Amino acid sequence: MKKIIKLAVFAIIAFCGYNLLAVDVLMNVDKPKQNTDFKLNFNFKLDGKEHIYASENVDFGLPTKIKISLPEGYTLKSIKFPPAKDFVFMNMKSKGYSTDFTAVANVSAPAKFYDSKMVEGVAEIEMLACSEQCQPVKKILKFKLPASKATTKEGLILFTTLLGAFLGGIILNLMPCVFPVISIKVMSFAKTANDRTATILGAVAYSGGIVFSFVILALLLIVLRATGAELGWGFQLQNPVFASLMALLFFAMALSFAGVYEIGAGIAGKLIGATSDNKNNIISSALSGVLAVLVASPCTAPFMGASVGAALAFDTPTWLSIAIFVSLGLGMAFPYILLASIPALAKKMPKPDVWMEKLKHILSIPLFCTVGWLTWVYMLQTGRLTPLILSLFVLAGGLFVYGKFTLPHLDKKIRLIAMAVCALTIAISVWLPAHFAKPSELDISPENQWSSTKLETLRNEGKIVYVDFTAAWCLTCQYNKIILNSEKIEKFFREKNVVVLVGDWTNRNPEIAKELEIFGRAGVPLNLVYPADKSKKPIILPSILTESDIIQAVDKAAR
Repeated sequence: MKKIIKLAVFAIIAFCGYNLLAVDVLMNVDKPKQNTDFKLNFNFKLDGKEHIYASENVDFGLPTKIKISLPEGYTLKSIKFPPAKDFVFMNMKSKGYSTDFTAVANVSAPAKFYDSKMVEGVAEIEMLACSEQCQPVKKILKFKLPASKATTKEGLILFTTLLGAFLGGIILNLMPCVFPVISIKVMSFAKTANDRTATILGAVAYSGGIVFSFVILALLLIVLRATGAELGWGFQLQNPVFASLMALLFFAMALSFAGVYEIGAGIAGKLIGATSDNKNNIISSALSGVLAVLVASPCTAPFMGASVGAALAFDTPTWLSIAIFVSLGLGMAFPYILLASIPALAKKMPKPDVWMEKLKHILSIPLFCTVGWLTWVYMLQTGRLTPLILSLFVLAGGLFVYGKFTLPHLDKKIRLIAMAVCALTIAISVWLPAHFAKPSELDISPENQWSSTKLETLRNEGKIVYVDFTAAWCLTCQYNKIILNSEKIEKFFREKNVVVLVGDWTNRNPEIAKELEIFGRAGVPLNLVYPADKSKKPIILPSILTESDIIQAVDKAAR
């Protein structure tokens, strides 16, 4: 109780306006040399009457943090603070500094740079300055460095990043999240099999919808990240309202494929490809591309993780971020462009006939499976299942009425009443799960919940730690859990005394988002093995796990 009272008082005085602290940044050389390391010295000046806190392992107060954004070509290797000293403030022990000191950032210069052209670097410093009173302090320091010249090595890195995004986009089509949209594209190809022009136009429109959506998504993420929001790949599915809307949309599509009702030339009809003329085929294909991007985010394909992480890194230029997302979109669209461009494949497609109706019924199955998965995600996010289940029944009833009572031969009044009933049920089905979409606590045992503090404690005890960053909406993660929870791996972990920590990103968690960014990732899954020896770096496992990958990583960490 005494600690709680002290912390409350500490929080109140933190808003008081007192600060004598000054900080400057200087290079240890007049000008850095190409392809060598140099130092940025951050000189903190204190008058002895005040103190700031250490950069880590702070029990009370706020740790002093330096975040550096370097120009392209420069690499931050480390930031080192001098040893902090113990002190007592308000009868609370902590560590920090009360006299002048220098924190040193070790920076690697690019292989080549211009002699006269300069670019700007930025350092953001956050700390808490205390004397008789306390004040949070944030300082922005700017410094000039020679502009980097592109080298063959840097060009190769850029090419590798874009190629990784392109290959990741191709493989994204094999991920289970995209299967429902592939069902729509299969029907689209079948309908236009005998019309080469329509097939090519449809593929181009689908590709355009994908690339356009990826660019919009990239710009949205860049803008939100610039405002300080900790977001990453798949962020929209961290919102239970979005999850429920997607469940309702796929449910409506599945019912149409199953033959419960038919949609005409409206927007929904264009979305699921219910119409067959060229104009509507183009609109349907473009909308399908947009939908594919919305549902693709739960999956992180091989090759893709590092590229998307680079695109969303704090210091990545905007043009490069957009280029990476465009490459990802082109990769995802590539198989469809390829199929549409090869006449021999089109000729092998059977002519439209009764078989297409049977195919539609079969393709409704992955759509219904997706509805089940999204319902499960909503339940984990909100702790409630009833609102969404009830809304699905309401929507099914409305669409059944629409399908049975809007047929052309029926009286106009009956058709209007049926459409009004359908519109009302849609409104209710959308409102109901959204009204109860309040995040709930995640069901993970306290001893297995990841935190940077818990990880540090376990490593100090000399334990091998396996960290699984995951999310309920990430289907790749769910596959990985099957591998992780296998009898063989659980027995192996017991033998090696491995501690497993789970970082659940189903709902937004800024701490996990920052940790993902440290490893160059913008989304989950991310699986790490931390060796018992703290001097060794953690081992990053592949996005899709195998038992041998896990065993080899743990054996390496135990050496």
